[in-house]
Amino acid sequence: MSFIDLKFLILAQIGIDFAIVIFFVLLIRKLRPINSAKSLHKGTKMFESLLVDADKISGQLREELEEKHQLINGLNEKLDKRVMSLNVLLNRADALLSSYDRGPADANDNPVSLKSQEKEILRLAKKGLDLEKIAQVLTIPKGEVKLVLDLNKKRTDRK
Repeated sequence: MSFIDLKFLILAQIGIDFAIVIFFVLLIRKLRPINSAKSLHKGTKMFESLLVDADKISGQLREELEEKHQLINGLNEKLDKRVMSLNVLLNRADALLSSYDRGPADANDNPVSLKSQEKEILRLAKKGLDLEKIAQVLTIPKGEVKLVLDLNKKRTDRK
């Protein structure tokens, strides 16, 4: 549900409340000249039932709005986590690309964990393990495994 839909629902609730207030004012004006207690009792009963219905509807609307708000917050949190994961993968990809560009002469400058992890990924891939299994064994994201395998393929294709 979009933000515009939420605004529409809020405006609809305000409109309903405004209509109830106007109805109440008109009802009071009509009931003023009537001296009969029976007519007054009928009018208040009718108005009371309208107020109860309006209260139920506004309560349901409020619950739906809160539910939508919680859903939006959950989606925002998931999106933030994915963005952070993508940033980590991009940083690792940059590090891998720079290590490939420097070539074997600069192998001592490369981070040991990155090289050893890369070698381990390639070793497991040669054994025939699939992407998900390699990621599970090494406890790293599948995207990182795919990135290393793709970069290795591009490197071997260049040769």
